[in-house]
Parts: sequence; structure tokens; C-alpha cells
Amino acid sequence: MSAQKSGRQSPPPEGQSGPQLHDVPGTGKSIPNAAPSDEHAKQSSDQALAGLQSNPVHPLEQAAREKL
Repeated sequence: MSAQKSGRQSPPPEGQSGPQLHDVPGTGKSIPNAAPSDEHAKQSSDQALAGLQSNPVHPLEQAAREKL
């Protein structure tokens, strides 16, 4: 089966460049240890947790009380 639009097909193997044909997928430049540290994740989690209510009010709770 061929694609309806020929521009969307992959070139034949003999027409592919080195990266398409031989290189391992996912190779490239990366920064080692680029992810935030566990300590940073804990600190930001604690900051977010401090701003949360212990038992938030449901958005429709006030309307339900007014109906009764």
C-alpha cells in the first residue's frame, strides 16, 4: 500500500542518509544529570503542599446549602 501523498513516504533505503539508515535512534547531544535533584523535588513539593487546604470546600457546597 502506498501513501496518498508521495511526499510523506520515506525514501528508499539506498536514498536514505546515514542518520536515517545506520545511526542508533536517540543519539545526540544531552546534558548529563540535567534532571532536578531529589532534594530540589522535595523542596518544591513541600512548598506546594504548604499552600494547600487540609479539607477544601466543594465548589457547589455553598449552592447546596442555600437550596435547603
